[in-house]
Amino acid sequence: MAADRPIVSRAARNAVRRMMSNLYIAAIDEYWESENFARREIATPRHGGARQQTFDAYEASVDWTDQEHARRALRVFETLLRRLDRDSRKHGANGIEAAELEELREALNRDGYLLNQDLRIQPAPTAASPDPQPTSIPSDARDITHVTRTRLFQQLTSREVRWFGDLEEIAFLRRLYPLEELPSSDDRFTDAEGDITQHRYNNYDWEDDWIYTDDRFALNNGPDLVLLQFLSQMVHPEVRSDDAEAAILSELVDRMVRRDGYAFVPVAHISGYPVYGARRLTGADADTAPHDAPSRYTPRPGASDFERIATAVWGRPGAGGEPDQSSPDGREAETGVPGQDTRPSDLPAPLGPYAAVQGVARGQRKDYALERLPMKVGGQAQVFEATHKATGVRVAFKRRLSWRDTPAARMRREIEVAQDLNSHPNYVPVLDANPVEGWLVMPLAQCTAEDCREQLKETTQLAELVNALLNVLEVAHNAHADGWIHRDVKPSNILYLDGRWRLGDWGVVRRPRGQTTSDRTRAEVGTDGFAAPELFINAHDATPAADIYGVGRVMAWALTGDVPVMTQRLLPSAGPWREIVRAATARDPRSRPQTAADLRQLMQDKLTGPVLTPAEQGQALLSAAHGGHPEPVQTFLSFTADHPEDQDLYVGVLTQLLPERAAEGLMRLPAESEVLVEALSSHAAAPQRRIQYAEAHRAILWLHRVSAFAASAGSWDLLDEATRAMCVWDSIWDQYRPRDVIAAWLLTLHGAAAVLVASALQDHPDSAVHFRDLLDKQALAPQLRTALRTPVP
Repeated sequence: MAADRPIVSRAARNAVRRMMSNLYIAAIDEYWESENFARREIATPRHGGARQQTFDAYEASVDWTDQEHARRALRVFETLLRRLDRDSRKHGANGIEAAELEELREALNRDGYLLNQDLRIQPAPTAASPDPQPTSIPSDARDITHVTRTRLFQQLTSREVRWFGDLEEIAFLRRLYPLEELPSSDDRFTDAEGDITQHRYNNYDWEDDWIYTDDRFALNNGPDLVLLQFLSQMVHPEVRSDDAEAAILSELVDRMVRRDGYAFVPVAHISGYPVYGARRLTGADADTAPHDAPSRYTPRPGASDFERIATAVWGRPGAGGEPDQSSPDGREAETGVPGQDTRPSDLPAPLGPYAAVQGVARGQRKDYALERLPMKVGGQAQVFEATHKATGVRVAFKRRLSWRDTPAARMRREIEVAQDLNSHPNYVPVLDANPVEGWLVMPLAQCTAEDCREQLKETTQLAELVNALLNVLEVAHNAHADGWIHRDVKPSNILYLDGRWRLGDWGVVRRPRGQTTSDRTRAEVGTDGFAAPELFINAHDATPAADIYGVGRVMAWALTGDVPVMTQRLLPSAGPWREIVRAATARDPRSRPQTAADLRQLMQDKLTGPVLTPAEQGQALLSAAHGGHPEPVQTFLSFTADHPEDQDLYVGVLTQLLPERAAEGLMRLPAESEVLVEALSSHAAAPQRRIQYAEAHRAILWLHRVSAFAASAGSWDLLDEATRAMCVWDSIWDQYRPRDVIAAWLLTLHGAAAVLVASALQDHPDSAVHFRDLLDKQALAPQLRTALRTPVP
């Protein structure tokens, strides 16, 4: 819900804005756009340089009264601050000026935020609301038994409840505990906050439910009041904004603590939202404790064994009709389709020994003997090697860990997908599962694509990689025929089993259209670096093009040997694979191949068709760019930036594009602009081909007109880059006619443009000497006059 006043004040925003003069415009663009903000035109720009005005254009697109907008914008601020600090230290300083940071800290403090020494912005600990635990509960009471505590924690853990709600863990704990006074369990740190930061933020090597068994916080063995206050804060409106989730959790706590003489009920309200707390049960109502109360939901007639188990543990398991409310975190609580609560033995059977496992599958954990340690632990699951006791077959036992979604919801989805794909040769079949307990069993693969990274780097393995990708595409295509979108295509989910590559882990799949009755899908799914950008905006509306992006990133990963980084392009070296990856990983999903069949056709065309040089391909793109529409121009410029090594493309093709049209496109593509202009500069003296004087003449004039357009538009980064490239070409080729044109332009410069061009000339004295005749011209700006007087070394 939007607030009536800005969540982050103008003072805090201005404090960040003032620091922007030390960052490249491209970096400012990148960090804002990584949080999906776009520039907004400002009718009356504020006073300031190009960098600050770029910041203003993005800042104007933020609704500062909206919690979600403000949260994303603060993440941008954090990233900008850390980049500034890193750049400052790289150049020998001590980071951001202390006075600037102090000004920002004070402004954020007034807004209810803390800026810590790691430049993280966190909600400030607020004075806790009046303690909802009535004073009638003695501070030393210990009536809540170890059994109740253990079972309560097991319930919260199995439902993957984020005990800290919408806050950071440290911010939540500060509401209850003096962290600076609690000892550290790690002798490298002086207090509890230090080791929590190390093991939950830096290394992330503590389990998500670590708090329940940490004796310092006394939840497992301390007084009742400590536990009850913790539970009250866990569902507090300031901690958990989803009131439906808070109500479900409060009902669970109430049901558990009633056994030991407490009721957990609303005791106050904030802005109409209930604040839950504990009170002692009296003799009159103690007998009403619902020890044996039936579930609010009962199985529908004819329910399967799977559904009956799910109902007993979770309540109504989403089998048609109204939305499933059993998901305690409220995320993607989707309903199923009548008849699809299927037992594993009802699924299409795989071939070989695994058919025997599935034939006797019954969803019982005790049917499997697990190795003591997992083979693999991810952010959302552990995978153990196991033996099916009845058949002796070795299998993979996968157990969910992630708090992002409930195990039951994910396992239901995987079983539903298996109904369509279990017998497909490029699918990892489900052999047994218990979605209530959050586990499934699948065949034990020989390896994953991730394990084969070194082999896939070698060109001799390229043909095998092509076949692997085609198999993955075939699986995706078959799934998409019914509307399934995988949404998490990555190397660790591509398994090699029985001589075939197969696509596994369909836990975040999007259901077929018409089968999902909830639109409350979590905003983000997928894996950073491999997930399509649109999955971080609205994952539920993703199309097959999202999986095409994932496949493209897998190609890039295999061919380059590098791990993809979110928001950064990753392309293999020049050749047909580069064009395939570039098309598959276009940021705009509409610019990608739309289906697996489309990508298959593109790969066939590029890998078997005639091989064109980058210059020949660029010439074809240039023809479309001559039409003047922005999109073909940007396509041509992006393609050119992808081939910085090709001198024919740069000297022979790029400089044929109208310079003003090129400058407009480069201003929209700051990252490509830097690469492209630097590459053109490097080709001035490169030995790949003999450059003709006419070509050098055209290149210098082209760079001059790009520079002039950038100066008139106030695009200072482009002006700086293009002018320096122009000076390089001029110093090497010494062309008289371009020199006369440039000299006339220099006399028109003043202000910021004159400062930037003067700096370029000072750094390129062999070019500056060509313009010393201008020193007797009164129109020459003082900065340029100083630059031209600089002696040639």
